Order: sequence, then structure tokens, then C-alpha cells
Amino acid sequence: MTPVVPRRWRVFPALALGTIVATLDISVVNLALPAIAGEYHSPLTRVSWVVLAYVLVITGLLLALGRLADRAGRRRLYALGLVIFLASSLACAAAPAVGWLIAARAVQGLGAAMMSANATALLVAAFPETERGRAIGAFGASVGVGLAAGPPLGGLVVSALSWRWLFLINLPIGLIALWLLQRNVPEDAPVAEPQPLGLASVVTWSAGLAALMVALSLGPERGWTSRTVVMAAGAAFVLLAAFAWAESRESQPLLPWDLLRGPLGPAAFLTLLGQVLSIAVAFLLPPYLEVVRGLDARHAGGWLAVLPVAALLCAPLAGRWSDRVGTRLLSVGGLLLVAGGDFLLARMGGSARGLLPGAILIGVGLGLFTVPNASVVMGSVPAHRLGLASGLQATMRNLGLAAGTAGTAALTTLLYRRATGEPLVVGPGAQGQALAAAICTAFLWLGWLAFGGAALAAIQPATKAGARG
Repeated sequence: MTPVVPRRWRVFPALALGTIVATLDISVVNLALPAIAGEYHSPLTRVSWVVLAYVLVITGLLLALGRLADRAGRRRLYALGLVIFLASSLACAAAPAVGWLIAARAVQGLGAAMMSANATALLVAAFPETERGRAIGAFGASVGVGLAAGPPLGGLVVSALSWRWLFLINLPIGLIALWLLQRNVPEDAPVAEPQPLGLASVVTWSAGLAALMVALSLGPERGWTSRTVVMAAGAAFVLLAAFAWAESRESQPLLPWDLLRGPLGPAAFLTLLGQVLSIAVAFLLPPYLEVVRGLDARHAGGWLAVLPVAALLCAPLAGRWSDRVGTRLLSVGGLLLVAGGDFLLARMGGSARGLLPGAILIGVGLGLFTVPNASVVMGSVPAHRLGLASGLQATMRNLGLAAGTAGTAALTTLLYRRATGEPLVVGPGAQGQALAAAICTAFLWLGWLAFGGAALAAIQPATKAGARG
């Protein structure tokens, strides 16, 4: 006899598939950049905007689209985003020039932002409070699948077929997701608000975040004093200051400050912190393994897989446990495990002692922390603000990835320069002992950062997953 799938779990596949294709396209294209540059005879610095345009549009629009979804209907906006994503994927595959490809990727980012800003909100709305942690845990695993599958899938497709097939494979998966969405995800009633969102707030927030992302993304590569980075950072400061001024004059602000003064504010900050801690490890381990330890890329990739696999396995368990014991214990315990793993990695030196247990501890800790923290974010707002919470959570994740990469690169470079008096160039010319010392010191700082995050999580009120007032 075929088991009956509860109605609420029928919502999951449509949202998981849409999320997988959207997250795949964050990482899968990186490996194709040399092939794209070669086909278009374009410099790699210009081709890098194929990735950057996608990320910038997503990050800048997430919060505004989450608020818009609360007003216009989350399923409706999600479906429109999926259609835009699929149409622009086809445009990317057919791009006759690199400028066309960059423009199509920006439109694809718009579609992905519409989905990312609403996926968690649609999921949470479908489940009772007693099962929301379990649902978010399973959903977090699907996000992990999309991110983890990107690099190997990208390498396989580019080597066997063509980079254009990276975008064509979105079509069958996306069409299935669209069919399941129409069939299994119920319509949600739009929420009437007395006044529309202020255009000035939306524009200054989106443009300010985009400028900040440009500065954070290009700073480690071009130098923090380069003209482009300084101009982007200055524009971000001016635009975000203008956003704060515009918000103070709005009766319906884009980011309601009364909610941020409650549990939502610290939980959103911890979301950013978790991404900083995650991407920092992914940034530091490759040069350690390849330059200090002398491993080739294939063996280094095997070591790097330990952390995401451990996090992926723990996420569903964390969801179940948070439904039973609440969120604070798991959030604090997870961050303490991350701190312990970082402290172990800080003791590696040139011997790699503690590498495996350290990576496992960090992966398990992130898996235990991420799901209950997401539950706090979604449980800190009333039902008609779920789109806002979902958009804010996704925004903090993206900012954390950029800030973590930039901050870790800056810290490691500074430590290496202090020891050698030379700029850090990761490659055969690097001084292995000095690089190992710089990386280990960076892990020490990350351990204390995780410990501080655990202290912040500890003083938050204990919350059952998904509970909302």
C-alpha cells in the first residue's frame, strides 16, 4: 500500500527544486568562466561580471521583494520569479556576446531573488509550529545540495558538453518545479497595507547593498585602495545613509525597526555571522592544503567536502530536535562546536594535526546552528510579515558570504605581510611556513568570533521552533 504524503509535505518538492536551481547557479558558473572568456575572447575581469551581476541583483532586491510578496501574494511572486528565471536561463544559453550574457544573468538574478525571498515563507506557512523546525531542516539540506553539487556538476558539464548547457539544465528541473508549485502550493491571501512602500527606501537600499557587495567582492582581488573599490564603498556609505534618512520619513518603512529591536535583530545578525564562519573556512583551507601541504586540487577537494557533508547530514536532525527542545540550546551548542573546530584548526601548523576533527566539528556545529537560527528568524514575525523575514534572512546570508570572504582575505594578507614583509600571492612563490602561521592565526580569531556568537545566542529568549506571536 502506497503511503499517503501529508498535504503540507507536498509543498516541499516544488520549493526545494526551485531553490536547488537558484543556488546551483551561484556556484556552478564559476568553473565555466575560463571557457566563457575563451569563447568570447574577453578578459577574465569582464567575464567575472557573469557571476557578480547575478549575486548583486539577488542581494539588492531580496528584502524589497520579500515585503512586496507580503502585499501581493507569495506564491504568485514565486511563480513569476521561476518563469523569469527559466526564460533568462534560455537567454543565457543563447547569448551571442558577453554583454548579452551579463545582462541575461542580471535578469536571472531578479527571478532567483523572487524565489529566494519567498521560499522559506511559503514553507513555514504550510507547517504547524510543532513541525516547522523539521521542515526548515529538510529545506536547508536542499540548499546544501544546490551549493555542494555546483562545482562538480559545472566541471562535468563544461568538460563533456559546453558551458551553455549549464543554463539549459535549469529548464527541465524548473518546469517540474513550476508544475508542482501550481498543483501543490496553495495561494496565500495578499495583505492590504494603507500605503505603498516608499520608492526612495527601495532604491537606496537595493543600490546601497549592491555597491557594498561590489566593494566587498573586488576588495581582496584589486586591493582596498583601488579606485573601483573606494568608489563602490563611498557610494554604499552615501546610499545606505540616504536609506536611513528615507526610512525615518516613511510611515510604512521597508525594514520595520520595531521588529528588529526584538528577537529578529539578533537572529538576523547571527545569520550573517554563521555565513561568515562558513565561508571563512572554505576560503582558508584551499591555500593551506595546496600550498602548505602540497596536495593537488582533487585531494584538496576531498578534504573540503568534509564540512558541507557534515552540515548537510546534521541539518535535518537539528530541525527535528529544535521542534522538541527549542532553538537556544542548539544555536549555542552549534556555535560552540564551530569555535572548538576553529581552535583545533588554529593548532595545525605545518602538520595538519587536527584538520579532520576540526572540519567535522565546524560542519556539525554549522548544521546544528543554522536550522534553529532560521526558525527564530521566521518565528519572530507575525504571519503577515513572513515575506519580510524570509527576504531579510536571505539578504544576511549573502552579505555574510561577501563579508566573510573579504574579511578573511584581508586578515590573512595582513598577517602574512607582517611576517614576511611581502604581499601574499597564493601559489608556488608563497612562503609555506608564514602562510601556515597566518592561516592558523586567522582560525584563532574565527574561533573567538564563533564563541562571541554563542554568547549572543545564549542571551536570547528560549524559543520553540517556528513559534510566533
